[in-house]
Amino acid sequence: MLVFLLSACQGSSETDITITDNPEPTQKDISPIPTSESQEAPVDTPATIPPHSEPTIAAAPETLSDKALIEGVDWFLLIEDQSGEVLLAKNENESFQPASMIKIPTAMVVLKILEEQGKTVNDLYSYGISGRNFADLLEAMVVRSEEDATDALEFFARGDDRLRKTLDEWGLQQTTFDPRRSTAVNLMTSLRLLKNGSVLRPEYNRFLLDLMGKYTENDETLLGKFNNALPECQFLNKRGTLLNPTIAADMGILICGKQTWFFVITGTPAAYSSVTFEDIQASIEAFAIYFSESITSLP
Repeated sequence: MLVFLLSACQGSSETDITITDNPEPTQKDISPIPTSESQEAPVDTPATIPPHSEPTIAAAPETLSDKALIEGVDWFLLIEDQSGEVLLAKNENESFQPASMIKIPTAMVVLKILEEQGKTVNDLYSYGISGRNFADLLEAMVVRSEEDATDALEFFARGDDRLRKTLDEWGLQQTTFDPRRSTAVNLMTSLRLLKNGSVLRPEYNRFLLDLMGKYTENDETLLGKFNNALPECQFLNKRGTLLNPTIAADMGILICGKQTWFFVITGTPAAYSSVTFEDIQASIEAFAIYFSESITSLP
């Protein structure tokens, strides 16, 4: 049963550093996500819907899940609104294989280490490891899910056990790398830490959120259905997909005017189930469409 609550409506301590000459990227197409210079909660993204309207959910989330989330799947999911109200949850504290979604906490720790080394965002384009600068490695990991870049950044972050210590400090104790495991609650925590800018300096926060918002050819799949269904909104996300074991997953931040929702959703076939990867992907996409249709503008 889906549980929901609704309100009234092994590495060395040092890594060889190399200098590369990659140019800075061109301006991204998405609007920047504001963060507070004092690292307090940021000002909300300016509304892109009519000024006297406020998006809300017209249908109860459990109704949406009944329509879209198929049986025969082990679901690990958590959906919250900006106030922290849980709209939908299932197995949210259970450990699972998060596929590429774990790359968001990894990127956050890498940026935190660089921040503490006194590096600026501009330094990311000339300072690096493994013959590549950090900006290129982070984009390859977050946008293209490149495993070589991920391995290099994870090895860097493991120095002096910083990866483990930092995740623990942030409350992500259930997010591990040997093997790669996490929980919906931990992944949700990472999204909220990014949105409120409480663990990274604003420039680093914007850098990572920009990467999550960068368009790729697969951005129309999974929860990426929000992009077409809600063109007035902004969706910043990281997908995770595997075929062995079979996993279809997506996590992200949906910003519609002054309203924000946070999503972590993962599906894997239940024991003895004949459900396929394509079935789970289609189910998540159907959920995104139903959720989009439930958002209305109130006068």
